[in-house]
Amino acid sequence: MLQALCSNFPCKMDQTQLEPEDLSLKPSTLPDDLDPSLAAVPAIEEVATRYADLENLQGVPSWSDVRPSPVREWRDVTGEFFDCVKELQLGELIHDNMFGLFDAMSAIEMMDPKMDAGMCCNKEATPLTFQTAVETSKMKLANLECRETIGIIDAVYSCTVSWLEGHSMAQTVLTCLYLHHPNQIEDKPMRAFACAIHKLVNLIRNFILRARVYEEEDFQPSTYGYDLCCDLTETKACNMLKSAEEDLVRKLKDTEGEREKEEVGALLSRLKFTRLLLQCLVSLYPTKQSSSWNSTTVTANPVTNVSPNKTEMIDIVKTLNGAHELTQVMEKTIEYGTQPEPDSDTPNPMGFSMMVNQRLLPPTFPRYTKIKERATCIQYLAELIQRLKHVCKIVHCTNYHSALNFFMDFSKKFSPCLLSRSILQTLYLPTHDMVFGTKKLTEVLKESAKSFIAPPVLLAENPLSSNPAACNCVDSFFAYNEHTFSVLFEICGYNRARQRDKLGIMLSNFANLQDEAERVDAYLHQLSMKNENPRQHLACFGTWVLYHCLRAMSFFLLSGLELELYSVHEYLYIFWYLYQFLFGWIVSALTRADTFLVEQDYVADPKAAKGSQKKPKVKKRKGKTDAKEIIFNQAMQNMCGGYYKALGGFIAEERIPEPLPTFDNEKVRFEHRFAPFAALSTPPPMAYSDFKMMKTYLLKSPAGELYASAAKHFHEARVLLESYPNPDEEWHEIVKVAKMNFVMMNLLASGLNWQSRTPPEFDFSCHRFFPIIKQRK
Repeated sequence: MLQALCSNFPCKMDQTQLEPEDLSLKPSTLPDDLDPSLAAVPAIEEVATRYADLENLQGVPSWSDVRPSPVREWRDVTGEFFDCVKELQLGELIHDNMFGLFDAMSAIEMMDPKMDAGMCCNKEATPLTFQTAVETSKMKLANLECRETIGIIDAVYSCTVSWLEGHSMAQTVLTCLYLHHPNQIEDKPMRAFACAIHKLVNLIRNFILRARVYEEEDFQPSTYGYDLCCDLTETKACNMLKSAEEDLVRKLKDTEGEREKEEVGALLSRLKFTRLLLQCLVSLYPTKQSSSWNSTTVTANPVTNVSPNKTEMIDIVKTLNGAHELTQVMEKTIEYGTQPEPDSDTPNPMGFSMMVNQRLLPPTFPRYTKIKERATCIQYLAELIQRLKHVCKIVHCTNYHSALNFFMDFSKKFSPCLLSRSILQTLYLPTHDMVFGTKKLTEVLKESAKSFIAPPVLLAENPLSSNPAACNCVDSFFAYNEHTFSVLFEICGYNRARQRDKLGIMLSNFANLQDEAERVDAYLHQLSMKNENPRQHLACFGTWVLYHCLRAMSFFLLSGLELELYSVHEYLYIFWYLYQFLFGWIVSALTRADTFLVEQDYVADPKAAKGSQKKPKVKKRKGKTDAKEIIFNQAMQNMCGGYYKALGGFIAEERIPEPLPTFDNEKVRFEHRFAPFAALSTPPPMAYSDFKMMKTYLLKSPAGELYASAAKHFHEARVLLESYPNPDEEWHEIVKVAKMNFVMMNLLASGLNWQSRTPPEFDFSCHRFFPIIKQRK
């Protein structure tokens, strides 16, 4: 024990290095050759006595046998070190076994003064607080001029937008000193605005936390202990703004000067915008109430979080339109407010202290927070209003398929905006198992499967629908599915990069769903065969699950193109997988579902049952798998086929540079790209050997033939997309890409630049998945 204790004091100290009081603590029982520094150790005398007792009992070596610690002398080697460094060449490093890169970086970080909290570009000797700013008359609490209030409001909105883009609240919104103690503000418009911003920020934070579709880089929810007016309701805040607006209207009538009138009008528009935005967010937030749309759909939970209904959404959109008009006025009157000082980080001369919360931040490298400019901020608010108007359209998506398409389209268009994505999530699923808070998600999934392929067990006229065993089996199946299909909505709420990561993880869930669907179909088929009029029930739920699985797989691969994760030499097997398998399987699943629907309608028609020669009219089902979905996926398959053949031609002519074999293993890359598909049994994952075989077969054809075949694929995709009336915006984008690539492939097939080895360019500016192929001379 004493030996271990002695090892903690390896250096022998000189008597002069001890404090005066330490010199008197040398116990008489210690040996003479014991290091005097050990005298300061508590209870050392007792330890030595016990050690002597053990010595007598166990024959432990005496104190004289213990080797004394070596005496170390420290000397300054700084000058010698820099002399040696001069002999190193530029870029040359010395690596010591005891001092590696990790230690070097740690030393640099520890010695950097910026690592100390509060020392990052301190331009204020002592950061202003609310009290010090008021005491030193650097901040006014009463009788603020209109231009001062306008400047503060614009600066606060700039900070709020910066917070929404991922910065901390302590470095953005809470740098405004007026928001620290709004109840002490005497100026009525400023006080009303400060209280309203508290409620607005708190409401935004609640939306985002409730949706749970953000990552650390997207949003920082911490309020750093600030009380965001918890004792004040949103209604009270709106009333305060309304009262301040009325005072400004009266002031506007009494004002004679043109400039003063414009300033009062600019302030009035900002207060009104704040009130309308707050009212909209309050209206969009789910409320606890009894079910109002269809009381028969909610039985187990009569009081739940309910989203606004269609009538309420109309009023919300009207309010949003009014707010959007006010943003135009705000943008034109930015110059009426006080402006930031040149070369200053502070968004407004009065009422802000950028370092006031520095000590609240964690002791990490302080990130520099640049507050957005006012014009950019107001433009962001105008776009946010438009996004919220688009979000309100979700109320018209009554079935699962249309809602999922809406979520995916919204994510493509407005991915960077976390708030609008969170509001969309909260509106559609206020709770994880209730759509709009009024209908169970399992019921919506049943309707989706019914409209997609119409399984006999879900048809009221089929005997299976009244069979208790069959109904129990179906209910269990959809309850098992509920989590996976709700996660699909959740994934659409994340940013595009996180969507791909989470989708890859979730694909393993579809493997379990496919097995479960196969067992349910087999069981229901057995029950159906025992009925008086037996009808097959094979591959009904299986096809429905497979379709959604294939969509997830195709989106996983295509999103890699959007995020620029693939090298050009990897495009070949990405487009091969999409062309040869995924889109082919999707078209097959859609065709099978459509055929099954027609058969179900034919069997259900009494004339058909009697053998009438006249084919009955097929009823149009709401949400039925129609030609549009099949046409679109056929076009996507042809687009991928065009790229696959075009890349084959480029590889045959050695126009695409391959990585050096020493640093590359194509099989490893292939298996890494398609690793999430390994857990699926349907469709079976394709092996690297299959790709190599297809690649070898492809490259046997001359490059000219491959270019001609690619042109044919692009032409077929264009014809398919143009054949459908009223195509949406994305169809037009794909048609444009197909036209451009068709022309380029025909030129290459005719021998253009056949001797050139210049790599082709892939331009994704027109479409995020399908690039325009360009070949320079």
